[in-house]
Amino acid sequence: MDKIKKFLLKLSKKERKLLLRILADVLQLKLDDYDVKSLKGMKGVLRLRKGNKRVVFMKKKGRGMVLNIAFRKDVYK
Repeated sequence: MDKIKKFLLKLSKKERKLLLRILADVLQLKLDDYDVKSLKGMKGVLRLRKGNKRVVFMKKKGRGMVLNIAFRKDVYK
């Protein structure tokens, strides 16, 4: 099981539903409603912040590619 799926299973049903909607927006690059910044020292890598959760992703060929999703304290390790 990959780490994104494993992380989603740890969450409550409400949080999981919210993050699945966010992941769908990231894949389609609909990022206007979110806090998105590029990561220093990592060219082309962005992070999306929602509460204490972070989604790290890249833009590839007009689509988003999720690299990692985790809580704030664990995502940058």
